[in-house]
Amino acid sequence: MKTIVSVFTGMGLATMLAACAPAEAPAPAAEPATDVAAPVEAEMPPEPEAPAYAMPAGGPGLIFTVTPCYGTCPAYSVNLFDDGILLFRRSHRDTPDVDVIVKEDAFATPEGFRELVDQLQSQGLSELNGNYTNTMTDGRCRTDASSKILEVRTTEFTKRVEFYTGCSEFADETKLQGLFSVVEEAVGAEDLLAQSESPAAPE
Repeated sequence: MKTIVSVFTGMGLATMLAACAPAEAPAPAAEPATDVAAPVEAEMPPEPEAPAYAMPAGGPGLIFTVTPCYGTCPAYSVNLFDDGILLFRRSHRDTPDVDVIVKEDAFATPEGFRELVDQLQSQGLSELNGNYTNTMTDGRCRTDASSKILEVRTTEFTKRVEFYTGCSEFADETKLQGLFSVVEEAVGAEDLLAQSESPAAPE
């Protein structure tokens, strides 16, 4: 009998201790799963494309420009590259439009460009001054003409010559006339101008 009482007493003590023990905090309820958006990477604007046939800095090529005048003379520019690419641009007096003509076979090889440079050298390219404008004092100049500007770049040298066509009767006039005649024939300036005036000319 004593044994049974002891057992019950022990059980009652255990029950009392369990009732007095601090209750365990209930586990927090799981929050409903939510979709977490991945961080959005800022969209970078596309890099501007390099213009086709842009003259590389210091690269071999020729730039020939005729500026506007007070009359109806055409204003245009020609970029000629040593790989045979020719890019022609012509602006118009009364509109912002620019005619563009691209030829890919102006010269078959870089050797053809080299031959043109040699021809220009035979016309005295290296010996010419860089600037023949209407400020010259050894000739006569009028104020209603255009300028012709030539820049030649090779791996050996760069030469730029500007000739205001309203000037005449000066020391290097004959050399300049010969030089620019060679350039205009080599780039086919007359044909390019005719194409830009045609309704079928590329825009």
